[in-house]
Amino acid sequence: MARLGENFPSKFLEIIANTDLSTLTLAPLKFRWPWDLIFRPASRANLTVPGDAMHPMTRDLAQGGCSALEDAVVLGRHLGGVFLKKHKFEGKEVEVSFKNYVKERKWRAAGLILGSLLSRWVQGDDGWWLVKAIRHKVFYGLLYSKLFNVIDYDCRVLPAPPSYLKSGLERQTEAVEF
Repeated sequence: MARLGENFPSKFLEIIANTDLSTLTLAPLKFRWPWDLIFRPASRANLTVPGDAMHPMTRDLAQGGCSALEDAVVLGRHLGGVFLKKHKFEGKEVEVSFKNYVKERKWRAAGLILGSLLSRWVQGDDGWWLVKAIRHKVFYGLLYSKLFNVIDYDCRVLPAPPSYLKSGLERQTEAVEF
C-alpha cells in the first residue's frame, strides 16, 4: 500500500503519515432528487453546499467533476465580487453571495441530475420492449444530443482585483499577447 504514494510530494506523504485514522468520518453518498434542489434551500446564513454535496448524480453524463468546478468558479465570482467592493467578508454579504450562488446554480444542477437519472434509466434495462423503444426512438433519436449540450456552460468571468493589488508578475503577464 505504501508504494502507491511513493511518487507523491513529500508534503502529502507527511500529512498522510500524521493523520489519525480514528478522526476520519466516512459517510455514504446520498441521493438527491432534482426537485429537492429546486424547492429546498441549499444555503442557510453563512453556510452553503457546493459540488457533490449540492448535486450528487450518477456517472452517466460524466459531469460531476465538471459541475463541481463550475460551482467553484460561480461561488468565487459571487464571493470575489463582494470582497473587491468591501475588502472584507461580513455576515450579510456572505449570506447574500451564497443565496445568489445557489439561485444561479440550482436549475443547471437539477437538470444535470435529471439528465443523469434519465440516461441511467433508459440505458440500464435491456429486457422490456417499451424501454427499448423509448431508448432507440426518443432517447437516442431526440434527447441524447441535447444532453451533450450540458457540456457547453459559461461560468462567466471571475472578478479581477484592481491593478494596485496585483503583483508585478501578474501585471507583466497581462501585457503579453498570446
